Amino acid sequence: MTEPWRPEGPASGLFLFGYGVFRFCVEFLRAPDAQLGSLLWNWVTMGQILSIPMVLIGAFLLIRSFHKGEEQTQ
Repeated sequence: MTEPWRPEGPASGLFLFGYGVFRFCVEFLRAPDAQLGSLLWNWVTMGQILSIPMVLIGAFLLIRSFHKGEEQTQ
């Protein structure tokens, strides 16, 4: 009997995606770093810029992990 298919990597992807979104939102409540201030459009901080790659990588891992499963089940 074969084991049911389980995707590889969704936990890591979900963590990176969720943490990146959470951190991006929380940065609105924090005061900008004194030495940097707001970098883009007078409201985007360095923490928000650094959160964007986390969200993108997390989304990529989630999509890839479930897309691989579709290929294996066919």
